[in-house]
Amino acid sequence: MTRLLRLLSAIFFICALGGIVTLLIFDTLNGLRPTFIHQRAGALSFILIGCSYISLQLSVRRRWDETLKKVLLGVAFLFWGGEQFLPSSPLVTAMDTAVVVIFVADLSLIIVEHLKRPRQETS
Repeated sequence: MTRLLRLLSAIFFICALGGIVTLLIFDTLNGLRPTFIHQRAGALSFILIGCSYISLQLSVRRRWDETLKKVLLGVAFLFWGGEQFLPSSPLVTAMDTAVVVIFVADLSLIIVEHLKRPRQETS
């Protein structure tokens, strides 16, 4: 199972990079105007990198709370990309709120963890 998840992670990662290349090419060709291709390539890149990150995290053995935190970060990218395919609605607002909450909570946990560590002197 670990091997399959790592393979999926690599495939999703390469596809996300392809989405970024597509985004950059079409943005350059269209003078940075927001086009249909711009929106779709950007959204798909978020979804694919989220899938890659989730697959990678599920392939690594660690405590369940650490895995959950990392998987939630991947889910935030899925939501962020997915909401770009939907028209404005309460569902999209809820997805956007979930993305903000997950990103802020995740970075907050990282900040708190680092603040708890003793101050390291630089030489």
